[in-house]
Amino acid sequence: MRGRGSAAHIAAVAGAALLWSTSFAVTKVVLPYVGEVTLGAIRFLGAALLLTLVCLITHKRLRAPMRTHIAVAAAGLVGITVYFTLENYGVALATATDAVLIVAVYPVITMVAESVLHRQAPAVVNVVGAITAFAGVVLVTLDEPAAESPDRALGILLLALGGVAWTAYNLLVARAPAAVPPNARLGVLQTTALQNLWGGLGFCILIPVLPQGTRGELAPTTAWLIAYLAVGCSALAFLLYTFGLTVLRPGQAVAILNLVPVFGVVSAVLIAGEQLTTLKALGAFIVVAGVALNAMTRPISVPNRGA
Repeated sequence: MRGRGSAAHIAAVAGAALLWSTSFAVTKVVLPYVGEVTLGAIRFLGAALLLTLVCLITHKRLRAPMRTHIAVAAAGLVGITVYFTLENYGVALATATDAVLIVAVYPVITMVAESVLHRQAPAVVNVVGAITAFAGVVLVTLDEPAAESPDRALGILLLALGGVAWTAYNLLVARAPAAVPPNARLGVLQTTALQNLWGGLGFCILIPVLPQGTRGELAPTTAWLIAYLAVGCSALAFLLYTFGLTVLRPGQAVAILNLVPVFGVVSAVLIAGEQLTTLKALGAFIVVAGVALNAMTRPISVPNRGA
């Protein structure tokens, strides 16, 4: 039954959050050499290949009924292709710090979605938390000279839309088991491998469609960073997150992603060389405080008045 996660499931999602907190800064460093969509294809097809090899070595079956594969493909296309397309273009236009702090409002988006779908009204403290987190994001996004990032506002918008895609992914993953009989379900390893595969293939379709601009020559250091994105931030992180979602509710799992801005701001400074100004640090603190308030209580049920 979903809703009460064990320490192992909570730790798994926390581990995924720690890995993802570094991905924004690494992506920012890599993007000048690899296109936004091309990076997604390399990153997730590489992760899919690695995980598929692990499945073969450990004799994990990849065969399943068509509806199982459709559910996995839908989650991969939404949670990987759509989300990371928005994220990569958003990071390219904005800053890594913007990205990690805007991720902090994703729990709020998930809270709203769950409230609508399950007819549950958020408690007052949740609403206060949402407004507080939004105020913190405003402070952070205002603290950047316009001349340095002329398209930063568009980048921030794309990152925010990524929150909608990520919420949809969590809801798809949470609902998938109910639509598939227990004997037709795939394990966590196989599910993660196939989600990465479908997500990577989705990027391949977008490569000739979306503009990526001129890129520089790929250096060995950059190649190692791409490998880190594929192995650490794609294969391992999604494996941990998918394991966590086998027990945790989407709202619970996404709330643990509050760890992302805490560690992500540090990564943006250390890896991408971004400056942490006083105003940006204050905004980061307010964002974390807001999402912490949002995670304090459960939603209040609203009587069902009929369709």
